[in-house]
Amino acid sequence: MPDIVLVPNGETIPLAPTASSFAYGFGLFETMRYVDGRLFFWKDHWARLAKSAKHFALALPKEEAALAALRDFVVKTKLTEGALKLSLLKDTEGSCLYVYSRPPIPSPATNTLILNTASPICPRSLLAGHKTHNYMEVMHLLSLARAQTYYDCLRLDTNGYLAETATSNLFFLKDGRLHTPALDTGILPGVTRAALLRDRDLQIVEGHFAPEALHEAEAVFVTNATSGLKIIERIDGFSAGQSAQYLVASEALSAIQSALLSAQESCALSLI
Repeated sequence: MPDIVLVPNGETIPLAPTASSFAYGFGLFETMRYVDGRLFFWKDHWARLAKSAKHFALALPKEEAALAALRDFVVKTKLTEGALKLSLLKDTEGSCLYVYSRPPIPSPATNTLILNTASPICPRSLLAGHKTHNYMEVMHLLSLARAQTYYDCLRLDTNGYLAETATSNLFFLKDGRLHTPALDTGILPGVTRAALLRDRDLQIVEGHFAPEALHEAEAVFVTNATSGLKIIERIDGFSAGQSAQYLVASEALSAIQSALLSAQESCALSLI
């Protein structure tokens, strides 16, 4: 059974430079929203981690052991709110699960995206669809977008279809229907995305969409586990320097936000 190591804020852990986790970033992670004793979308996070661990032949502790470690961590650190994190790293022998946290990261005030066509996602990559510690590419793209005062960058796949941002899944409202890129574009199967897809009332269309589809969209938003839902007002970077503007408030958007809040409440797990 792999070891589980708690890493309270301010503490450090030794990593052997010969270990694959240190040398090659061989590992998986999950970032989970935690507020006042409640952990959101635990089952989704654990299922994704377990699926990826199997894919990369990384031994994973039992779910009950991981939950017990998370409880010990929040009690020991007296954590009330933040992002709880799990990292499953390949060691020199076997693997190890690390439990740690970070405070909430302030979201940029801007709600605009920049379309990035230069760095497409390869759906056939072995890493596509997995939350790995090989995050250098997306964090670099995010930093470039933030340096230009954008919230994030919007990426395509290698077939030219809409994919995701560096940190979030994409949704857009067109002709009264919600649309989101299909998983086979190489995107991460986000837990917030999955929660919205489970809501049958929303009738979300998954598919392959050209960037031009966003010219006809009424509203656009992105989602991730810690930030929830972020409404996008404008996307820059289309051909010929074009931009697209979107609604930031509507009855449909309010209904989607309410559906997400309901999903969060129904999937909240009391840790303490």
